[in-house]
Amino acid sequence: MKTYSRHMLKTTMLALAVTAVAPVASAQDITKLLVWGDPIREPFYKAFDEARDSIELEFVAIARNEMIAKLQLALQSGDGIPDAIFLQDTNFSAPLKTRRVDYLMELQDKVPQATIDGFYPTSNSVCEPGDGTLVCLRNDIAHFMLWYNEPLMEELGLEVPTTWEEYESVALAAAANDSGIVSGAVAMHIPLMNFLYSNGCNLAIPVEGKRDVLNINATAPQCVEAAQLVDRMLDAGTLARVAPFDPEFVELAKSNKLLMIPGPTWFGEFIIKKRYEFPEGTVGIGMTPKWESQDQPLAWSWGGGMWGGWKDTKHPEEVVDLLTFVTTDVDVNRTAVTMPAYQPASVEWGAAFDGSGYYAAGDGFQTMVDAATYAHPGYVSLRLDARSSFNKAVVNDLAAGASFESLLPQLQEEFVNAAKLARYQVVVE
Repeated sequence: MKTYSRHMLKTTMLALAVTAVAPVASAQDITKLLVWGDPIREPFYKAFDEARDSIELEFVAIARNEMIAKLQLALQSGDGIPDAIFLQDTNFSAPLKTRRVDYLMELQDKVPQATIDGFYPTSNSVCEPGDGTLVCLRNDIAHFMLWYNEPLMEELGLEVPTTWEEYESVALAAAANDSGIVSGAVAMHIPLMNFLYSNGCNLAIPVEGKRDVLNINATAPQCVEAAQLVDRMLDAGTLARVAPFDPEFVELAKSNKLLMIPGPTWFGEFIIKKRYEFPEGTVGIGMTPKWESQDQPLAWSWGGGMWGGWKDTKHPEEVVDLLTFVTTDVDVNRTAVTMPAYQPASVEWGAAFDGSGYYAAGDGFQTMVDAATYAHPGYVSLRLDARSSFNKAVVNDLAAGASFESLLPQLQEEFVNAAKLARYQVVVE
């Protein structure tokens, strides 16, 4: 664990150098805030610290898997509670706004509505418990896109699919004649979940206006349809029965055997470029597909963090100022590692993304902006760990050869049990 207080050093140096020239805030005028986050967010905190002469930050780096437990301990002891916090997982906000653990400050009356409206559509759903409150601000968005190998697509004479049915047929055409070309890897929770959610499958989707009621129906027709498409592609060998990060799949990608793969907005920079090692100028970015029965796509998300504040902080105005700064400041977000959730702040980030020269076309950012419109509104923070439940019910059996469709009943059972343990009511619609 690492701590620092950069503002004090800055102020001390100024005092020594320019005491006779300009007044410096005295110690009693300084507002001190304790802030937690991961190391990647340290520059965000530092930028705020340097931009506010009257505020001093003490930063504590906390590992993702320790965040909730350490915060609960701090709340129980009443000692070392952070005034502001970066939540590395979208599922972290729900456990921190309950009757037993009530940490997060409500922001709906503290952040200007014009600022809230500047976030991408549905991006703050993970910060909305469902009772009209806003308890955090989204850092970045991670909705699914369709990433593809443009030279290989052209070599095979194929068109980028716009529907999931076309996705299946294009993948089948690419795999003809035992080419070994694949179009995805699905032995992992969220890639599989995207197929279901994209078709409107209700798998732990909150009922509107009822924060403690979840709609769970894994055997509904739209869920079965999505599972059957996955099964056909698995049987045809166009989807791999491994995870996207497994060494054998990474080797396929490096060997020019990956035609396309659904993945979130960060997939190009962190997976395709760094792990799959696609050459510069070969990566295409397509709109997330829709189903033929739909008028428009519905994209699940994979990741994205949030910023929140302590409801009992002694410095609420300064904390709100901090949360607003780190999410909306253009200069801070220009070099963010992932697509900013605040639309005006994302523009220059997008210009750098397009201007990198790595992607096949210079308009990939606009495609991601357009796709944000279709981000699933049901991507919210829950008190249950949906990813663990999905892994338990589906992933191991599917990787061992089971069909996705055959696993839907046990997926239903697992989700219902997990929801009830988390004190949700369950409806099946």
